[in-house]
Amino acid sequence: MFEVELTARLKNYTETRAQILALPIESHFKLDYDDRYYDINGTLTQGDQEFRLRTKTNLDSGEAKHYLTFKDKAFEQVTRSKPEYETLVSDHYNTEQILFKLGYQKSAQYTKHCEIFNLKYHNASIEIALVQFDELADAFIEIETNTLDKAETDALFEKLYKLLEEIGLSKDQLTKEFYIDMIKAAQSE
Repeated sequence: MFEVELTARLKNYTETRAQILALPIESHFKLDYDDRYYDINGTLTQGDQEFRLRTKTNLDSGEAKHYLTFKDKAFEQVTRSKPEYETLVSDHYNTEQILFKLGYQKSAQYTKHCEIFNLKYHNASIEIALVQFDELADAFIEIETNTLDKAETDALFEKLYKLLEEIGLSKDQLTKEFYIDMIKAAQSE
């Protein structure tokens, strides 16, 4: 699966949220993500790869789901979009114990607060997330879609750039910094 994603820093969270709400939204909800990253002696980080155990908690229903995700090296350098392989797991604790027994160590952990908006945009299923972290002053937006076919990624990026502009954001607000790196830097200050 190829995750086609734009991430940008927000200059005005409230204004951006209002622009999103003017779109034909199909679903809207709030999630907290507990993200835990794992590595073996930094080899995944050095290889521009990520291995994560995520718990998504729906703040309205309280329902929690757990996902194990591997992100391979970026296939697109401007946005750092990566091939992504994700599966639902039923038992967070035992999944983490398996990782530890295989030699992985937890390399980072943070909570990501998201307001999620789903919509169809030019025949593509798009997810927009307004993102905040306790450790960071800035808020972010993620606009993403997925495809099984790498040949479709350029056309999907064009749709995402058009949507970005439609909600009043510019390409100069895009960031290719990883949250994990920003949070580690903030925690070391």
